[in-house]
Amino acid sequence: MAYRFVGILLVWMLWGCGSTSPTESVDVPPVTDAGASDATNAPDTPAIGYATPDYCGSCHESHYEQWQGSMHAYATRDPVFLAMVNKGIQDTEGKLDQFCLQCHAPVASLKGMLPVQEKDGKHFIEMDFENPYFGHGIQCVTCHSIASVEATQNAQLTLSESTYYGPTGSEAANLAHPIEQSKLFSDPTQKSLLCGSCHDVLNPNGARLEATFSEWYSNEFNAPSDPEKHRTCNDCHMPTYEGPITKDGPVKTLHAHSFVGVDQALIADFPGKEQQAQWVKELLQDCAELEIKYDGIVNGEAVFVVTITNINNGHNLPSGSTADRQVWVHLQVRDEDGGLLLESGMLDANGDLMDGVQGHSLNPDGDSQLLALGQFIYNADGEHVLFPWEAFSYTDNLLGPGQKKWRDYRLPVDGLAAQQLSVTAVLKYRTFPPFLMRTLIDEGFLAEGELLAIPIVEMESREASFMVAP
Repeated sequence: MAYRFVGILLVWMLWGCGSTSPTESVDVPPVTDAGASDATNAPDTPAIGYATPDYCGSCHESHYEQWQGSMHAYATRDPVFLAMVNKGIQDTEGKLDQFCLQCHAPVASLKGMLPVQEKDGKHFIEMDFENPYFGHGIQCVTCHSIASVEATQNAQLTLSESTYYGPTGSEAANLAHPIEQSKLFSDPTQKSLLCGSCHDVLNPNGARLEATFSEWYSNEFNAPSDPEKHRTCNDCHMPTYEGPITKDGPVKTLHAHSFVGVDQALIADFPGKEQQAQWVKELLQDCAELEIKYDGIVNGEAVFVVTITNINNGHNLPSGSTADRQVWVHLQVRDEDGGLLLESGMLDANGDLMDGVQGHSLNPDGDSQLLALGQFIYNADGEHVLFPWEAFSYTDNLLGPGQKKWRDYRLPVDGLAAQQLSVTAVLKYRTFPPFLMRTLIDEGFLAEGELLAIPIVEMESREASFMVAP
C-alpha cells in the first residue's frame, strides 16, 4: 500500500480536516464487560471494533493493567482536554467539530458518536463518560481495529468492524476473536504509521501544532535499510519485556502498553500515578545534555555559554503540543560568598516564565537572557494567542535530534576581578504554563483546584566555577 506522508505546508486544510464531521448520533452495538468467550459467536461477545478495555483485559491482564495507568487511558479524563474542547466548540460555534476528539477519542469520534449540537444558540458536544468509547479515550480497539492509515496526520485512518489486527494473527488468537496479521504491527518500516496517524497535527487554519511523526520520519532514527540503527516509536515508548500475552498463555516477548511519554495525569484518582511520574522523569533525564563554558571578558562583561544538546531522541525537544510545553534553563551565578549575581529562568509570583510575551507573566520583560524551547502561535493578525484553533501561524524554537542550542549569558565584571564565580544550570520541563490554566479557570471552563500541581521535572543539571581574570 502506498502511504501519503503529509508535510507541514498544507495550509489549505479546511475546518475539521480528517474528521467525520458527524451531524447525527449513531446506534451503538450492545456492550458487555463479561469475560471473553472462546467462540466469536457467543452471546456475550461484543461486535468487532466495540470490545471495551474491561472486556479485553479479562484475558490480556498485563496489557490492560499497563494501559489503565497510561496517558492513552487518560486522554478523555484530562480536565485540560475537556476544557479545551468545550471552549473550542463554543469559540468556533461548532466549526471545530471533531478536530480534538478524533485523536483523543478516535472510536467514538470516527464512528459518529460525538456530534456537535446546538441549544439556545450555544454549541456543544455531549461528552458522556457512560459511553465507553468516549470514556476510555484511546483504547484497545482504537489501535487494534486500524485497517489502514490513509495519511500520517489528524486521525486519517480506517477502523475495521470485521476483524482485529496484530503482529501475528495466530491460530490461538483467532479462537477468541477474528484477528489478522498487519504490517502496521509487524513491519519495522510501517510500525510508526499507527502512531503517526495522530501524532502529526495541523489545525483547521493550516497551522502545524504537532509534528512528532514528521520529526522522526526525517531523521536518522528512521533508517529501515539499516536494522542496527532503525528505531521506531515502539522502541522508546513501548519497550519489550517477557511475559504472557494472556493470563494463562505462554511467556513471550511483548511490548509494554504504558505508552510512556512526557505527560502526567493531573487528577488525584488516576491509577499508577507514582510509577508514571518516575518513568516520565527517567525518560526526560535521558534525552538532553547541558554544558557550561566560560568565554572570558568581552566589553567589560563576563560571558558564560550554556549549551543544550538533544540526545537519545527520535524527535525534537520538546515535541508534541509544543505551544504548551516548556523547556528552559534555570541559571544562577554566585560570588565567592554565595551572593546571587545573575539569574535567568526563574519564575514570577504566579509561577510563569518571563518569556517576553504580554499576558504570559506579571513581568514579561523581566528575564532578557532566558533560554527556552517551545512554540509561539499567532492569529491571522500576527498577535500571540493561547489556543490551538486560534493559530494561523507559528514560530518554533525547538531542538532537533542531535542538535545544539546555546546562549551567551553576560555579567558586568565591575568589582569582580580575581573572584571565583560558581555557575549552576538546570534544564527544566513542564507540560503546561500556569497562565494557560488561569485563562481556562477565569473563563469558567476549568474549576479552581480541579488539577493537581503541574510538575516541573529537572532534566539535567551542571555546575562549574571560573576565575574572573583581572
